[in-house]
Formats: sequence, C-alpha cells, structure tokens
Amino acid sequence: MYKPLKHLFTGLIILLTISSASAQSRTYSTFSRYGFGELNTRGLGINDAMGGSGIGIRTNDRLNILNPASYTAMDSMSFFFDVGLSSNTQTISNSLESNTFSDINFDYFTLGFPVSQKVALAIGVRPAAQAGYNYESPGKITEPSLNTAIGAGNFTNLYGGIGIKATPQLSIGAHASFWFGDIYHKSYVDFIESQAGPSYGIKNEHTISTLLLDFGMQYTKPLDENQSLTVGVIFSPQMSLNGQTTLLTANGNQFGTEKILFTTNDTIQEKTKETDWADANFKMPTKFGFGLSYQIKDKLILAADYSMTQWGSVDFPDDVTETADASKLAFGAEWIPNQRTGTKYYQRIHYRTGIHYNNDYLKFEGNQLKDFGISFGLGLPLGRSKTSINIGYEYGQKGTFETDALKETYQRISFSMNMHEAWFFKRKIE
Repeated sequence: MYKPLKHLFTGLIILLTISSASAQSRTYSTFSRYGFGELNTRGLGINDAMGGSGIGIRTNDRLNILNPASYTAMDSMSFFFDVGLSSNTQTISNSLESNTFSDINFDYFTLGFPVSQKVALAIGVRPAAQAGYNYESPGKITEPSLNTAIGAGNFTNLYGGIGIKATPQLSIGAHASFWFGDIYHKSYVDFIESQAGPSYGIKNEHTISTLLLDFGMQYTKPLDENQSLTVGVIFSPQMSLNGQTTLLTANGNQFGTEKILFTTNDTIQEKTKETDWADANFKMPTKFGFGLSYQIKDKLILAADYSMTQWGSVDFPDDVTETADASKLAFGAEWIPNQRTGTKYYQRIHYRTGIHYNNDYLKFEGNQLKDFGISFGLGLPLGRSKTSINIGYEYGQKGTFETDALKETYQRISFSMNMHEAWFFKRKIE
C-alpha cells in the first residue's frame, strides 16, 4: 500500500472512531443508571481475549495500553496501529422476566511508534464511560404509579502515552488522558389516575472536560535465552475533575426526548441546581495495579493482574450514587504452537484464553456489583509480518448475585486488526 493511502486510511479510522466513541450509547445495562454508568477499564482486543490482563505483558508484536511502560518493547523501526470493534449482546433478567439487547460499535483506535531506541510514543481514542437503559416498574407513593428510568451518553478518552527505557531491563511510562462528553440519567413518576396530577421528573446530567494522568513501570528479568519474567506496576493519582452535575426537577404532562425532561409547553414547574465538581471537591480516585507475566519467546505468555481503585472514598455530587472500592483480578494465556513454520498456518495462530473477576465501583440497591467472565480468542497472522487479525469471544455475568436480584448476562465478540509497518526503514526499491 502506498504511503499516502496509508495516511488517508489512518486518518479516516481516527475520525470515524472519535465520532463513534462520542455518539453511541454502547450499553443497555440497567446497572449503568448511576454515576458515570459503566466505566471502560478494558485494554485492546488482544488483552480482552486474555481475560483483560496486560499490566505485566511486554512483547514487540503489539500495543498494550494497560501499561505505558510497555511501549518501549517496540523495536526502533516499527509502527503499529490497532483498530477494534465489537458485537455486544446483553440479557437483563430477574425472577419474573428478561430482555435481550444487542449492537455493534467501534471500540478504539490507537497507534504507536518509537522516536529513538529508548523512547516510544502512542496516541489513541476510546470510550471512557457510558450509560444506556430504558425500563419501567410499578410503584406506589400516594397513588398507584408507573416509574420510568432512562439514561444515555458517553465520556470519550483521547490519550497520549510515552514509554522510556531507563535500563535494558527497566522501563517507565505515562499517559495523559483528556476525558470529554456528558452522561444523563432521567427518572419519572407517572401517576396512573388522572386526578393525581402531572408526572414528576428528575434528571441528573454529568458533563466532563478534564485531564487525567496515569503512570507505569515494567521490569524484565531474563531467565535464559528464550524465557523471561516481567513485573509491571501502574498508578493513577487522585486528581481534581473539571466538570459539573446539573440536577433538574420538574412536573409536566409530556415526557421529553433525549436530554429533555418534559417538552417545554407541558412543563408546569421546574427547578435547576448546578454543582461544580471543584466546589464539591469531587475527584477521580487513586488507582494502583500489579501484573506479572512469564514468557517463552514466540511460544507462550502466562499473565496475572490485580488492580484496585478507591471509589469508596468518593461522594458523587448527584446524591443518589453509592460507590465502593473497585477491584479487578485477571488471568490470561497465549500459546503459539510453532511461530516459525512455513507450511502449517494453524501452528502460527496465537491461541488465547482468560478469566476475570471484578468488584464494580457501583452499589445497586445497597449491594456492590460484581462481574465474572471467561474469554477465548485467536490471533490470525497475515503473511510473515507482525500484522494480525484478532478475534475474541467473552461470556460473563454481572450483578449483586443476591437471590432473585437483577442480573445481566453478556456475550461479546470482538474483532480487531493489529497493523504493523516498518515505516522508518528505507527500502532500496519503492
């Protein structure tokens, strides 16, 4: 492919991904009704197929955004860009009924390249958080009523990263991430008997435009010529957030669409309260994580991660969101039967699997949400290069796991292309 076409193709992917990341809901989960909804703590498609592990993974054939220190694993003439999409199916159920939703979305775009033998850079865009739900339930305050809850929106993460090789075994790195967008939650009480009066509605809208930082380190200990052990650490400090929460309460007769609570002509009375997050001392909490990987070159990767984010100390300015410390435990493996075979393609395929268990940052009806999933994947190499097509499948359940409580069962099929070029190598024949 000619270089001008490569630049055009890359530019189109960036524009399409940014547009997609900031415009789509990406989830139908009832559990996204509080706070920032679902937070995206995933890595790239390859990480997802390995249970979401990656803090300690260090290879020269892919990008790994879970630890910026990993960028220095790229050789000095490599240029990578990775783009991913996924098909998501979510079934929300309780003891009485269930509903299934599905969609297809762009997940991310990222590119990375070295600027010297000791320094490498990466930039990318992906969703940071999302909300998307619409459901009804019966209720009774003073009169029989129908309760409706609606939520939607996205935060988008536009980030840049740097990795620096301090010694042959030790690398450090950092990300600067710019989060922007808005997420809103609406709820209505609609009185069934007409004499009870108009509907009552509440809307909480979170708007963000802020810069966040995170840091990483990896230390690799060679065991012999082909085997190595890598320890990784990540850390995100507590940081002030630039954003606000707008609380709107109103009475009306006609529900509005999207962010509108009631249509203007049908709003009887309304009250607005704006809370600046700086004034409320609302901050992004501290996060830290550890990862370990054992690698046999071009043959095997075994990885384990643990991370924790101190959401339990955070008070959301909407006064309805209840949080708890979030944690994630992930294990992953990748196996290549024979990387060097020239005739048996199936032996050059990267076979991946993983498992994860998460304690979510949100509490639902007083109980902390939990998430358990297993994943499988294939990395299909193209030719003899480091370019590959990656396919993954994930199955999991999310909920409080209390008897007869609401539960979400999800299936996720991911597709990504990890493209590699030796852009900094001068060819003798163009």
